[in-house]
Amino acid sequence: MLLISLGCANRQTIHTGTFDNETYELKSVETQGFSTNSISYELTLGRWKSAKIDAITTDWGAPYADDLYGNARRVYIRPDHIAYRNEPDNAVDHQATMLYLSPSRFSPDAFARYADFMKAAWPGIDRQFATDRYNRFPHIIGIVYGKQRDFARTFRGRHEGKAYLIRVEPDGRIRYMLDSQGANDEYSGLSEKVHMPGKIVYLATGKDARLTLAQVRTYTDETDKALTDYFELREKP
Repeated sequence: MLLISLGCANRQTIHTGTFDNETYELKSVETQGFSTNSISYELTLGRWKSAKIDAITTDWGAPYADDLYGNARRVYIRPDHIAYRNEPDNAVDHQATMLYLSPSRFSPDAFARYADFMKAAWPGIDRQFATDRYNRFPHIIGIVYGKQRDFARTFRGRHEGKAYLIRVEPDGRIRYMLDSQGANDEYSGLSEKVHMPGKIVYLATGKDARLTLAQVRTYTDETDKALTDYFELREKP
């Protein structure tokens, strides 16, 4: 995962080149935090606004399904773009991810230009930096015209008198947390990720239970739909 933390940032150009008569530049951005440093990247193509490659614009893995993007424009770099894993990807080096370009920052023409660049030039850059030195370099498999958070499914409800939410990220991670800013993930009994094929979500029963099936069904999104309207929920002893 690419992290963003507060502190001083050190920018360093790590690659330059030319694509279709436009120069491009890739920078690494090392941010010094209170206890650890983090690395993100910044890609500038010709006259277009720079694309940030960081925790806001990437995932922790490949998308669990293409249809989660609805009508949003997206372009995959390779035909075998869906390399989804049912197991958590947080320990995988060179992690697959989509790159998100926000329509509030990028015009449709800018998105199209970056999409062309990613399909033609990014695979070579990817191979070059998938090394020990850059072992957390993002393995971008496609580009989406939208904000990453717009494609997460969020269901809100209450548990033990407190407001909670269940959020399914585009990379399939299932998160459970208090419905408040900056809340940490908590154990819910739901599987860590959506299982494919079939968009299956498992719910622990027995000694590992926290939420019941009936309780999960009370959590709804902004259209009053429950998690079971999008995913198959199965109890797992």
